[in-house]
Amino acid sequence: MAEEVPYFKNLPRYEVLREIAERHPEFNASACFAFLHLLKTGNELIALDAQVLNSLGTRQGRFNLLLLVDKCKVPAPTAAELAEDTGVTRATVSGLLDGLEKEGLVERQMDSEDRRVVRVHLTPEGAALLDKVRPAYCRWFSSIVDTLSEEERSNLVSLLEKIQLQIARLAGDVPATSNAAALAR
Repeated sequence: MAEEVPYFKNLPRYEVLREIAERHPEFNASACFAFLHLLKTGNELIALDAQVLNSLGTRQGRFNLLLLVDKCKVPAPTAAELAEDTGVTRATVSGLLDGLEKEGLVERQMDSEDRRVVRVHLTPEGAALLDKVRPAYCRWFSSIVDTLSEEERSNLVSLLEKIQLQIARLAGDVPATSNAAALAR
């Protein structure tokens, strides 16, 4: 399992970063400042999201699977398709589905045309949980961006998409010195 990385609770002031940049020319103060804000915001969103879903009686992985099973009704998805759609392993999805099935929220059924294929269906109890959680969850995540105008939201999405593309480009170009031994020095 990946080690949890601590983030700054309080970010350094921009002036502090500029002072570092004066001593280290390769250090870009504005890039660092933006990056730290992005990390802090993402970390806070993940933590708050977990709290909100927990207060609604579920967790992110379970909720995502229920949403996907509800969305993909015809044909109902397979565990492999759910793993692909969520970007996690089949084993992870299988474990989540085991728990959801034990709680009566989903059921696995053999495909009527190909008995080698097992499809995942939402039960009435699973649909009821989604009906309970979805409105409150939608209100919550909408409230996060309520302070932004439509134009600001559009700009934010465009900027985040640019960063996501850059992350994808850089993913295969991680410096060799980023291994744990080098970081420990």
